[in-house]
Formats: sequence, structure tokens, C-alpha cells
Amino acid sequence: MRSVHVKEFAQETFREIAGKYGMVSHTVAMGNDHLHLFVSIPITMSVSNAVQLLKGISSHKIFEKFTGFRMRYPRGNFWSRGYFFRSVSNVTAGAIENYIKNQQHDKLRETMSQKQLKLEVF
Repeated sequence: MRSVHVKEFAQETFREIAGKYGMVSHTVAMGNDHLHLFVSIPITMSVSNAVQLLKGISSHKIFEKFTGFRMRYPRGNFWSRGYFFRSVSNVTAGAIENYIKNQQHDKLRETMSQKQLKLEVF
């Protein structure tokens, strides 16, 4: 996502979804080809259910708001199939927020392309 408007809309959408389903959205950082989302989920919710809600609802709202994306993604798959998650119980929330806020997305993408790897992180 290169557009600032799309990034801002997606970030706000993640916050709305989190609030509606009892999650807490701490930090969202978006690069052009991936994002980092620091979220606390209720103990009764599985990680896969949280990801399904966040990715599914946000993609629906993005397609609804930015109608041109339907042409770009004709199969309706805005987000990649995969995701990565990690429990952060052994690290402070401040450390995670600092890590996410200070990501150098351009350098990360450059490094990954040099190694010929594709980063698919949610």
C-alpha cells in the first residue's frame, strides 16, 4: 500500500474492528507490502479467529471504500494468505511498540529482495 489515504483508512479500520470484538489495538505500522499490528486479544479468542476478523473485515471495507481495488485484486484477496504471530509475554509492551514504530520498511523490503525472499507478515 503506497497511498497514505489507504494506509490511514486501514489503520482506522483495524482499530474499529479491534474495539468491536474486544481486542485492543496498541500499534499499527504499515509498509508498502506488509504491516505490523500489535493487538491484545481476549483470552477466549483464538489467534486464527482474530486474524480472520481483522483481515476479512478490513479487506471488505477497503474494497468498499476504494472501488478501484476490485480491478487490481479481481479474486477479492486483498491480504496474503499467510500471517505471522508471536506471543509477547516475555517482553514489555513498550519494547514491542518501539520495535514496530521504528521499523525501516524500505530497508527491510530492500534486504528481502536482495535475498530473494518474500515477506508475508501480518
